[in-house]
Amino acid sequence: MKGSILPSLVLFLLQPSHPNDVVIIYDYTLPGVNKIVESFSERWAATTLLTATPAPDLSQLLVALTSFHTNDLRYMVLLCSANTTRTIFDMVSNNNLESRRIRWLVVGEEPDLAATLLHTLREGSLVGIASRVNNNLYKMSFSYMNHENQMRFQEVGVWTGRKGKVGKGRMNRPLYPDIVNHYRNFQGRNLISSAVDNWPFFGLKYLENDTVVSDRGIDINVINTLGYYLNFTYRVEVPPDQQWGGVQKDGTVTGIIREIATRGAHLAIDEFTITAITSKAPAERSRSLAVLYPFSSLTWIILVIVTLLMGPLGYLFSRVHHQLTQTFDSTHNERSRNVGPSFDSGRIKWGSEPGLRGVEMFCFNMFRTIIIQGNLLPASSWPLRLVFFSWYAFCVILYAVYAGTLTAYLTKPSFDKPIDSLEDLLEARERGVAPSVTVGTSNEMIIKTATSGIFKDIYDSLDPSRSFASSVLDAFEGVIEKNTAFISELVGSEIYAMKQGRHLYHLARNSFYPQPYGIACPPGAPYTPVLNLMLGRMVQAGLVDKWHRDELTNMKQSSEQSKPKDQTQETEVGQGSVAVRSLALDHLQGAFYILGCFTVVAAVALLTEVIMSLYS
Repeated sequence: MKGSILPSLVLFLLQPSHPNDVVIIYDYTLPGVNKIVESFSERWAATTLLTATPAPDLSQLLVALTSFHTNDLRYMVLLCSANTTRTIFDMVSNNNLESRRIRWLVVGEEPDLAATLLHTLREGSLVGIASRVNNNLYKMSFSYMNHENQMRFQEVGVWTGRKGKVGKGRMNRPLYPDIVNHYRNFQGRNLISSAVDNWPFFGLKYLENDTVVSDRGIDINVINTLGYYLNFTYRVEVPPDQQWGGVQKDGTVTGIIREIATRGAHLAIDEFTITAITSKAPAERSRSLAVLYPFSSLTWIILVIVTLLMGPLGYLFSRVHHQLTQTFDSTHNERSRNVGPSFDSGRIKWGSEPGLRGVEMFCFNMFRTIIIQGNLLPASSWPLRLVFFSWYAFCVILYAVYAGTLTAYLTKPSFDKPIDSLEDLLEARERGVAPSVTVGTSNEMIIKTATSGIFKDIYDSLDPSRSFASSVLDAFEGVIEKNTAFISELVGSEIYAMKQGRHLYHLARNSFYPQPYGIACPPGAPYTPVLNLMLGRMVQAGLVDKWHRDELTNMKQSSEQSKPKDQTQETEVGQGSVAVRSLALDHLQGAFYILGCFTVVAAVALLTEVIMSLYS
């Protein structure tokens, strides 16, 4: 009789949810289980059947818990003995397979089934239980975490049924509550937050009895606000290695991440934010060759080639025009004497002619034009005039661009190219700049485990002798002393740069991992959506930015108070005045270099002519 009413009970419990993805795990210990399996197979085509005899198969369970779309819900129906059910939940806990997308429905014949599972279940497994009270009566309960962080079951309804009749149920509340609404109120729970001393994010204070409490920082403001609105308190626990941590080569997990992965903490919020690159402030470029800065090397080479070619080109146009004119005149004279033109008289002759300028004269005048010194050659033909006109226009534009750019370089300091992106970091490797990360942080783990793309190239360029720092302070010192580029969170980089001397560092304009802010939660934690929702609202409202600015302001005030009074006054006066820069000798060193170099070349040419004349 009991077996005949179980199908009706299971259908009653699942009907309000209208599941489209059901997995049934059974072991033949429940009377009438075959009837339940048959009913489900007929009702839902997507039903998956798994047997738990002689023992549950972890590989099949793993597939059942992971092989579905993350936006869907999967119902796991357990029709097994209490021992088999407990074994299945042990497997789930040992392999961190809890998920808020999985809803468990346990149907059992043992009245104390809920008490049997209490020490096996963990937060993250959403379990509904239907346990038999007598032959016709079943009690429904749902798992929850009480205010003392202990797993408990709460009765939500009863169901009665008789053989051959439709069963009736009475539910005081849904068997599976809405998770987001359920965790909007943590009922005053005291959560564990794993953190390390990491101001300006999570500053810690150590009391005399070795108790660790939160001090000040951006993340502390975030978690305090979350606790106020979601009704929870928290205590801080520092991991034994006092590291951010991550997955090691041998598969072990360290630091804060280990506490989250092993559920030793409910959450961790410690510098999960936008990541950027900090490098040494670009050095001012030497003014000794400032006259060459307006154009790139390739542009200078092309200008020299074009200038050298324009002289022969002008000479060619002039020569062809001269020969054609001479040929036309000689032909016209022959015809005037009634003498027919000969074949040779129509050919162009390339010998020297009086009145025709040489190619060296054309080259010299083309050079005069490019430096805006005018052209001394007459243009007697339209082809030559058009060549000169195009060359004049080119030279005027070139001179205007060069003069304006050179003025900017001379009056305003120019600097080397800064590192503003990951691509710039890769290019900077040629200048000896190595990427740097802090040992034990998320950035080290991400870069070292990357297998392709830009991060793979950055990983290949890591130099352990100078690219890994034991602390953020060591990393910032390495940026100056070892010429490294420090990859770290943007907010902390700004504050540390200000603490060490903001003028010494350059923060990249582009960032990566651009999540506004983040909290680490254990895998499958059911309260993750609520924290994401609240944190997103705090970011959109500008609260995180405000706390960021507050820490910067406190940093500036403390640094100003530590300065001598006379130094502070000098800084304020200097900031309020604008000095007019005049051109000094070092601005024009390039012009003197060019003059000296070509004077030396001219002297060598003169010496060569003297020697040749003596031997000739």
